Amino acid sequence: MKFVIISDIHIGKEKEHKGVIRKMSRHSLPFLDEFITRINNEIKPPFVINLGDVINDITHDIDVDNLKIAFDSFKKLNCPIYNLVGNHEQKTISVEELEILFNHKPLYYSFDQGDYHFIALFSERKELLIDDSQKNWLSEDLNNTSKKTLIFVHHSLADQDLTGNFWFEGLPEGCLIKNRKEIRKIIENSKKVIAVFNGHLHWNKMDVHNGIPYFTIQSLVENFKNEDIPSNSYAIIELSDDLIKVDIQGSDSQCYLHEIFNT
Repeated sequence: MKFVIISDIHIGKEKEHKGVIRKMSRHSLPFLDEFITRINNEIKPPFVINLGDVINDITHDIDVDNLKIAFDSFKKLNCPIYNLVGNHEQKTISVEELEILFNHKPLYYSFDQGDYHFIALFSERKELLIDDSQKNWLSEDLNNTSKKTLIFVHHSLADQDLTGNFWFEGLPEGCLIKNRKEIRKIIENSKKVIAVFNGHLHWNKMDVHNGIPYFTIQSLVENFKNEDIPSNSYAIIELSDDLIKVDIQGSDSQCYLHEIFNT
């Protein structure tokens, strides 16, 4: 099976951080159009996963408009897209309104495709938590599937070494889910999860906890070298019986291979 992940599109106004424009949002919509064209004409996956932060938050009304612009673009895809909520969507828009805009209540859910089960989690922006109701749902959902499972979430569930990260070096509370060890224990105890994916940190990374790989996918528009070269990143995921391949496209390309354990 092959599917595609896109993350941190950041439609909106560009803002300096540490004196640098790192989110090159002027490229968000052109890159998204190019992405959709390649999906439809070349890759042709059964679905796409969007890991969140579709927008750069500005004001409530502008943020809603920018979300709708993105969702209108997604309608051009010839396959389904499964959307996760990032922290920027939560900055000015309430959870209740996001449930309407994303057409998911609650904002976490699961689905099956072929021989695999897929879970989309919702990480709350302020405390970076997977709350108790979602945690209980996750345990039950994993109990109810017999399929190999992949999990998606905006923030990271791994204990990442943040050395060298432009955004979060020395700031784990800004990017790592607070109760990640508890969630990882649920994941590990299920004996079904073969990979976990997140965005948010604006770099490519693979961490492994107890045999399970945790992949971080680069933003679509990150100025990753501070040289005004946007990453134009998205990931093509290929699954076989014994191997997972994460092939990250664009200027900041990377490829990870990880052997899948037998479930």
